[in-house]
Amino acid sequence: MHEIAIAESIVQIAEEKARSQNARSVRVVKLRLGTFTTIVAEALQFAFEIAQQGTSCSEAQLEIEIVPMIVRCVVCEESSEPVRGICLICGQCGFPLQIVSGEELQIDYIEVD
Repeated sequence: MHEIAIAESIVQIAEEKARSQNARSVRVVKLRLGTFTTIVAEALQFAFEIAQQGTSCSEAQLEIEIVPMIVRCVVCEESSEPVRGICLICGQCGFPLQIVSGEELQIDYIEVD
């Protein structure tokens, strides 16, 4: 379960941010999580609850924004959200698709006290 390692990294980053701001604690960590990652949002939330214990993030809320996978054709520039399965070939012209969004795993902001 790699969500635990990710949650530990999120807590570490948030704690460093709190220290740099001379804050006592972290209130909110907002995360952008793409649907094309192998990370399960519910598992990450659970792992965060474990990782935050005994830290300056112990009362922090983890807010997760799910970012949908969007693809765009490299030739005709048609953009879409894949409907079934993951096919990286354009349904309009048959050329390869480029992933525009959905691979995100980034901290959007950290709110401290």
